Amino acid sequence: MDKPEVSPSVDDGEGTLRILRHVSAPPKRVWACLTDPTCFRKWWRTHVEFDAKTGGMFTAPWIDPEGRGRTVRAQVTAFHPPNGLVMVWADDDWGFDTVVSIWIEASDQGSLVTIEHQGWMAAPERERLAYMHSHQDDWTRHLSNWAAHAEDIDAHAKGE
Repeated sequence: MDKPEVSPSVDDGEGTLRILRHVSAPPKRVWACLTDPTCFRKWWRTHVEFDAKTGGMFTAPWIDPEGRGRTVRAQVTAFHPPNGLVMVWADDDWGFDTVVSIWIEASDQGSLVTIEHQGWMAAPERERLAYMHSHQDDWTRHLSNWAAHAEDIDAHAKGE
């Protein structure tokens, strides 16, 4: 049976994004690509800092559509190797925080990664759906890059 590579959903009633993806690599490889700084920068982007541990910080500068420099900041509030982590997440101009949870579990295809981004009900109502859809697109892209990188590393390790 065919499965979708990425399954995103937006629930504005809860203010939650959920994105699921099967990855053809074992959970330990997928986890390493999330938490090892060198590996992480290869699939996210090079100008990002991520100290993957409880209390660790994530910092990612970016340019918005109007050409303004922005920074995403997050702090890891829960760290459960090799299964997942939770971060409090916000852009520098939001005025509210959100929560990102990332979970990795074994599946018959290798791994199932779930990213849940909650707390969007705190966003201004007129901007909420735009924020949610923008982050859905961003998380889907990042998860696709992450999966491809983990799969490439796994194939290389197997000599494929």
